[in-house]
Amino acid sequence: MVVGIHQPEHFPYLGFFQKMSKCDIFVILDSVKFKKNNFQNRNKFLNHKGEEEWFTVPVSKKSNSMLINEIKVQDGVWRRKIKKQLSQRFPMIDIEHVYDHDTLVKINMSSIGYCALKLGISPPTLIYSSDLGVEGTKTELLYNICKELKGTKYISGQGGIDYLDTDNYFKDIELEIFKPEVKDYFTTLQHI
Repeated sequence: MVVGIHQPEHFPYLGFFQKMSKCDIFVILDSVKFKKNNFQNRNKFLNHKGEEEWFTVPVSKKSNSMLINEIKVQDGVWRRKIKKQLSQRFPMIDIEHVYDHDTLVKINMSSIGYCALKLGISPPTLIYSSDLGVEGTKTELLYNICKELKGTKYISGQGGIDYLDTDNYFKDIELEIFKPEVKDYFTTLQHI
């Protein structure tokens, strides 16, 4: 059983979907601390001038002390603004429904589902880490998730090289460091 684990990013880059397509089970890591102004609540695209432009889902200032699955999005006109911003840059796609939710996880999962569909990827079984009741921190948490799901192989992102504690974990589970085939990190919207 091949397991992949990733935080729910906002319109993740293509490597996210490449990793997802290699898994039997893909865990949405929503039971860890939120990092404001990371790719969890924003992303960027190249505008018509070829310059990077951010689009952001506003969240509470207290969000940094919360888990990803607890984050509610702010009220206000941001939905209309972000829909306009994206529709001007990408008039050929309809993503308005993505922002019709009140939590960040639901918005991000809507963006992930939309992109997977447009990229022709049939997502594997998706599971939220918050539904598993597994405990631990860092490598221990990832390992415990794999054990809970009876994983025989864990596919980690490239960043895993820098933080995974392989001296103490993953001795009995094959570990693969996934190398995406993507030239840049710009939003998947550039490619659908």
